[in-house]
Amino acid sequence: MKVALLAFSVRGAMGQYLEALVPPLSKYLDFTLFVPEHFKGTIPTKVVRFPYGASKAETLKRFLDLGQARALWRKILAEKPNCLYLFNGEGYPWALLLARWAREEGIPLFLTLHDPDPHPGNVWEAANALLRRWVVPLATSVHVHSRVFVDKARQLGARDVVVIPHGSFADRFLRYAKPNVQREEGLVLFFGRLEAYKGVDVLVRAILALGGRRKALIAGPGRLPLILRKAMREHPSRFEVHNRYVPDEEAALFFQRASVLVLPYRQATQSSLPLIGAAFGLTVVASAVGAFVEDVPRLGGILVPPNDPKALAQVLLQLQPQKDQKERVFGEHLRELSFDALAPRFFAWLAGRGGV
Repeated sequence: MKVALLAFSVRGAMGQYLEALVPPLSKYLDFTLFVPEHFKGTIPTKVVRFPYGASKAETLKRFLDLGQARALWRKILAEKPNCLYLFNGEGYPWALLLARWAREEGIPLFLTLHDPDPHPGNVWEAANALLRRWVVPLATSVHVHSRVFVDKARQLGARDVVVIPHGSFADRFLRYAKPNVQREEGLVLFFGRLEAYKGVDVLVRAILALGGRRKALIAGPGRLPLILRKAMREHPSRFEVHNRYVPDEEAALFFQRASVLVLPYRQATQSSLPLIGAAFGLTVVASAVGAFVEDVPRLGGILVPPNDPKALAQVLLQLQPQKDQKERVFGEHLRELSFDALAPRFFAWLAGRGGV
């Protein structure tokens, strides 16, 4: 079975997801991967790169070019695929064209709906959310990561919905774990791109309310509001901030040093972080939003009300380290959520719903 797998977004976690999923799945399927030219991942399959754009404005201009969309479609057809798997970008302008052309050619379209609800405050995602309403109904089948999003996918017009949980690519970071790194009791880690919906301000207010009894390590690129930067500068003993891109090796060190991973999001779909944190033996504390309501409790983590610094502070203060967390979680959950274990489910989805 030949699959044309198309991903429009390959930076950050999306690229990591591809690198984790495709190798085990390629044992079952013959893949050609279509990705933007800046994709640097190493994947043991045929990779076709297409021009993308150095800026958002240039990228948007390119995606409004019908000729370049046709050129990409000709490359896809040249592979004679049994199906087209749109891994992400279902709201991009080309996605609607490709979905229609696939239907005309009788090629089944499969797609993964990573963000059934767009993250607030992101204009690009809001625009994508409008366009995908014409793409999702054209899909043979739609994949979501949690049961909580099945109804939303159907509301968007999905005719068939399957649930396959988010896999773990903790190994990507565990390989850099170093011996004899001292875990700092009470050190709370916030890791990832800094976006308003992720509730960094909620964490800052919770740490300030604890009066120095907990310290936060905040690491990731993005813009922090001036008021938060000022508050953290005034309390340097309570905050360690690395406001930049953090390579995997340094991220592993942060996970080793911390005792708690906190995800104080106001809104969420799903995230790779709970599994990564659990793999390093951290207790995961997250807002009760999105797929966190399923993912976090099964890892022995704790849910807190969203946008509630007081509740978050109380949990962080009362939390006791779980010394056996890493071993227990690996034994019960992480193996079943490895991509090696999930690959047969992806194969059954693609092969069993018109992909052959």
